[in-house]
Amino acid sequence: MLQCAGVLCVPKVARPFLLQNPRSVSPLLLTCEHATNRLPPFAQTRGRPRAIMESHWGWDIGAWELTRELARRLRAGAIGGRWSRLLIDLNRRVNDPTLIRSTAGGVPLPWNDGIGVKEIERRLVAYHMPYHMQVDRLILQRLVRGVDPVLLAVHTFTPQLDGRLRRFDVGVLYEHHRGPAHRLGRALRREGLSVRYNQPYSGLAGMMYAVDRHGTHHRLPCLELEVNQGLFDRKGAARKLGLSITRGLLTMLPALER
Repeated sequence: MLQCAGVLCVPKVARPFLLQNPRSVSPLLLTCEHATNRLPPFAQTRGRPRAIMESHWGWDIGAWELTRELARRLRAGAIGGRWSRLLIDLNRRVNDPTLIRSTAGGVPLPWNDGIGVKEIERRLVAYHMPYHMQVDRLILQRLVRGVDPVLLAVHTFTPQLDGRLRRFDVGVLYEHHRGPAHRLGRALRREGLSVRYNQPYSGLAGMMYAVDRHGTHHRLPCLELEVNQGLFDRKGAARKLGLSITRGLLTMLPALER
C-alpha cells in the first residue's frame, strides 16, 4: 500500500517513532531523536557495518533508556526516533549535508551509497516528517488543555572525539533560555555532576535543531541535555542518573511554569 504526500508516494511503513506515556499532559515533554541504532528491513539487506552501528555514530548510547527513566519518574510524555540516525537524522534540517551520511567514522554505509533526490524525499516523508508531526501533536495535546509545556531533548555524547577527551558529565544546551539552563545546571551540580553550558555542542550555534524547531514555533521554553556516554558503563546508570536529573528538573520546572 502506498501513502502519498503531494506528488510523492512512499510505501506504508511502521511509525518512525517510539512513545512513552503518550496520554500524559505533563508540562514536561521529552524528546530523544537518536534513541536506537536499528535499521528498517530495506537497509539491512544492503549490509550493516556492525561496529559503526553499535558506536556513537549509530545512536546516542543510553539516551532512550535515560529518557524513559525520566518519563517514568516525572510521569512525563516522551518521544524517540525508531531508526538509527544513519538512516536519516531527525536532528538535522532538510538541507543539512549530514541529514543522510554516505560514511560514518570513515566507514561507507551501503544503504546510503549513491542515494538520489527521490530516495531522500522518500525518507523525509516516511521518517523525518512523521516524527516532527508527532512532536507537534504532543505539544498541541497540552496547549488545548491549557498546559504550556517545557521541551527537553535528551542526547548523549562520546567521551572522546578526534583524540580529544571530554571531561565532564552533562552539557546543558540552550539558545533563548539561558536562565532556565543555568538553573538546571546548578541543580545538577548539587547532585554531584560536572556540568558545562553549550558543550560539547552549542545551542547558540544551531546545534539543537529538533527541540528548537518546535520550541521556537510554539514559543515554548526548550533545552537540550547532553550526557556523557561514559557514565552508562556503570550498572544501573540510567536509574541513578534519572534520579539526579529528575531532582534538577523539579528545581527548574516550577519557575518556568510561573
